[in-house]
Amino acid sequence: MSVGPGLRARLPEGLLTAIGGPRGVRAARRPARTGVPPALVLLLVLPLGVAALRQASCAADGWAGRAALWRQCASPLMTAVGVDGPQGLLAYLTGRVGGDLPLVPGFVTSALTTLAPGSGLQQQRGVLVLWAVAAAVLLAGLVVAVATVRDTPRADAVALALSPVLAVSVLLSVQLVPVALAVGGLWAWQRRRPELAGALLGVAVLGGRPALLVLLAVALCPPVGVADAVRRLLRAAGTALLLVVGPVAAVDLGLVLRPLSAWWGGGADAGSPWFVPELARHPLGSVPVAVVSLLGMLLAGGLVAVLATRRPRPVAADLALLGVVVVLLTGASFRPADAVWLVPFVALAGIRWRDHLVWAGAEAAHAVALYTWLDAATDPAKGLPAGWYATALSLRLLAVGRLAWVVWARASWEVPPPAGTLERLPSERPVDRSRVVVGDDAYPPVTEGP
Repeated sequence: MSVGPGLRARLPEGLLTAIGGPRGVRAARRPARTGVPPALVLLLVLPLGVAALRQASCAADGWAGRAALWRQCASPLMTAVGVDGPQGLLAYLTGRVGGDLPLVPGFVTSALTTLAPGSGLQQQRGVLVLWAVAAAVLLAGLVVAVATVRDTPRADAVALALSPVLAVSVLLSVQLVPVALAVGGLWAWQRRRPELAGALLGVAVLGGRPALLVLLAVALCPPVGVADAVRRLLRAAGTALLLVVGPVAAVDLGLVLRPLSAWWGGGADAGSPWFVPELARHPLGSVPVAVVSLLGMLLAGGLVAVLATRRPRPVAADLALLGVVVVLLTGASFRPADAVWLVPFVALAGIRWRDHLVWAGAEAAHAVALYTWLDAATDPAKGLPAGWYATALSLRLLAVGRLAWVVWARASWEVPPPAGTLERLPSERPVDRSRVVVGDDAYPPVTEGP
């Protein structure tokens, strides 16, 4: 349909759009991207491949002795596998092994031990292969969850798929299981499914203290249009806890209580800021460390509640990242494997790559320093002195704290959310954004459109 310039000027914009769009539009806009590109999930091959290569030396020669420390492949997961004595799921449920692990990691570790064939080094290799496959599946699900989450404009699935932190953390423990449950709960909450979110987060709480802060962050950001969402969330979480803890406690109450008593009496461990006095030969003691850790959880909850009062309110992913960071920084232990708690929430919060890579560098430096400092216990002449490990530990704590500061600062100054990595890619042809009037650059001039 041809519309002359005089008539075009007198038409209202709505009618003009219905006829054929405003002047200069020569092609229709393509629809926004939907779904998850398969190539995005395939990017996980890079960090998982590096993580597997880091374990290759120990897989060949074993995870015991000084060699595992020097080769940077010592794994807390493997120290619980292939040892003499009872092993497997039955031994765990009867309280004969793994009593100091939280319920979810302890159950998953014992299940992997049961499924792995053989004994000794052969069993350890089987556990490594099984867990690598399971971790790949869980990470693929997390990438899909981050890419499809709602009401989280900064979410960047590429930051999860390519995170260098995965290479130094994901195969060292089974912490990825409660992490996946917590992220799945946040995803379900944003999808207006409070019962599913509560069930996932309730089980995630049994895998680690950071899940409590994720539950709090979710409860402080109720979705629009869902009646009694918070009450339904908490009811589902409590029901899930009872359904899991009840049967376990009936079999062996110690499976629930022993991890708590081990945490209360264990004192400060590697990676924690409260471990620095121990490096200086002035340990704080187990009870003060446990009390400070509890106070840190209260501080994390208070900061999340305060940030939730800002207007406009930050999204649940930002609140969750702030709470998880503070809990990890003030806890009694913050080993390299625990960094996997931060990776998906950093991606959901859309932390810039500059801050992400600074944090990843600090994680890698701390992991190397930890291994070499542990080796100094048997060979002080070749291992890393305590002062240097304290330096690497402090740099890591600062880099992790920077993540919380980024979330707090942008909520305070209301910086507009940038697009994620995928959203920065062009989704339309250049002609779609043309501002040239039809015929302006023609000779002789064209006065009417086609």
